[in-house]
Amino acid sequence: MVRRANLFVKMVAILFSLILVTLLFYGLSYRKDISVITDQIKTTDLNHLEFLTQQMDNNINQLAGSMYALQRDPTIRDYEQIQQLGHLIDPAQTVMTVLEKLSLQTSSSTWENRIVLYKPLSGETLGSDSSLSFDASVLEKPLQPGWEYIPEGKSSNEAGFRLLLSDPVEDKGNPRQAELLMSMYFPVSNIERMFDTYQSQNKGDTFLYHPAYGVILSRHTDRELARQIITAAEPLAGHETSDIFNLKEGSFLVSSVPSSAVTWQVIHYSPLKQILQPIQSSRYTFLTGSVILLVMSLLFSLQLYRQVQRPVSLLLRSLNRMKEGRWSTRIHARTNPEFTMLNEEFNEMAEKIQALIEQVYLEQLQAKDAHLKQLQSQINPHFLYNCLFFIKSKAVVGDTASVEAMALNLGEYYRYITRVDHSLTTLEDELKLLENYLEIQNLRKQRICYTMEIAGELLGMQIPRLLIQPLVENSIIHGIEKKIGQGFIRITASQTPSAVTVTLEDNGAGMTGEAIAALQARLSEQTREDGGCGLWNIQQRLKYHYGNSSGLLISPSPEGGLIITLCMEKKEEHHAPNSTG
Repeated sequence: MVRRANLFVKMVAILFSLILVTLLFYGLSYRKDISVITDQIKTTDLNHLEFLTQQMDNNINQLAGSMYALQRDPTIRDYEQIQQLGHLIDPAQTVMTVLEKLSLQTSSSTWENRIVLYKPLSGETLGSDSSLSFDASVLEKPLQPGWEYIPEGKSSNEAGFRLLLSDPVEDKGNPRQAELLMSMYFPVSNIERMFDTYQSQNKGDTFLYHPAYGVILSRHTDRELARQIITAAEPLAGHETSDIFNLKEGSFLVSSVPSSAVTWQVIHYSPLKQILQPIQSSRYTFLTGSVILLVMSLLFSLQLYRQVQRPVSLLLRSLNRMKEGRWSTRIHARTNPEFTMLNEEFNEMAEKIQALIEQVYLEQLQAKDAHLKQLQSQINPHFLYNCLFFIKSKAVVGDTASVEAMALNLGEYYRYITRVDHSLTTLEDELKLLENYLEIQNLRKQRICYTMEIAGELLGMQIPRLLIQPLVENSIIHGIEKKIGQGFIRITASQTPSAVTVTLEDNGAGMTGEAIAALQARLSEQTREDGGCGLWNIQQRLKYHYGNSSGLLISPSPEGGLIITLCMEKKEEHHAPNSTG
């Protein structure tokens, strides 16, 4: 009679087989894993360096932006023409105000910087610090566009970057003839501090490199090692790369990202051995853990295999009931102490799962509404500055009628779009918003006519807020503005027993059939990594509110532009208070 192996022998054999197969596959895949992990580390290191470079560029661009703002500042303009305006303004007060603004601009940035104003014709100098002077050598040649690197000792005790602006701008080729020269300087210590902060959270070192000026190192960077890395990575200068270089000190992961604000390269290097050390340590830990696991499995399997059958079966039946959706399932049977604790944990888990499912269901409803508000916020218009500049220009020429019309329409427009307490409104209120928006555009462009043909019974229909306005804005920006001559927009609405349609037609530049088909395909995408364009957001809002049969249809117009149709499937009436009230 052949003796069959008992459960214990089977368990031991299975454990041995699993561990041996695991070790075999682990050994075969280890080298490949190292390659994959190295590629991932390259990508991660490059992403971190891109973020650091973007932070540096943002700070530099902020400083440049403050300079351009000062160039347009009315007080600076008064100071520039102080001799001609001396009978209209107080020169001493003007100078004090300019000094205050220079000090404010300097202190508003987290980076140390210095601003100097210089009048070439009179030699007068004003600075954010009374000890500052203007480098007269810049008058001998045309002003360099953008930021210029100033080595240590040339015009300052510390190396840094300088931005020069002339007023008028046309005199940048001959700065001696300019009415005013503006100079902003920031030392490289700002960048060094940023690199030191970055290094406190990352391995290796970071520095700046320029083929003509050399390197800007942080305080703890090895200069010789940086020189070797620059020599090895020189062919890749000017490009965004991440690669491994073998030097005499070992292998190094070198990432390089060009700065968009200054013509320098941000380079970060890390010892590869130091990066991969945790991975190699985990290999030994895995092997040690495998052996320990095998020994422990042999010890525990002998004690457990006789006592697990019934408790496991009971636990499996309870789990199956949970899978069927019976969330109130609980285990009340008393077994050995180990499974008694497990059963108690199962009961606690089941209670938490039941509570979480109910909570998730509620959160899904809340998330849906939050997502709709997020989609709505993405399509809010951003043309306030243009309108304010229009008001300013009309006020200057005394056109009070245009100023009043623009202010009233702009006020009504923003009163409507800034109300986010309700996601729904009526079609009538949405049309009033369109009238305000089109009146604003007409005041600015004076070449758009429009008509609205809406049946009276549809005016009280509840629709999502800001559903039609982005389409009108698209028609103007991408259609009518790209075509010479008078433009028109026609908005109509109709209904059938099953749906309501709102149609918008224009005579703009239009699109080819292939472009329309491609756009319609993009609108049908379920998700967009970039957050989605305005039309895609409207498509999603229509589907959320009215079902999957609703959406946007785009077709060519006989007038040369486009016809965009919003199809809204009828369903249970939405009841929402008027959002414009």
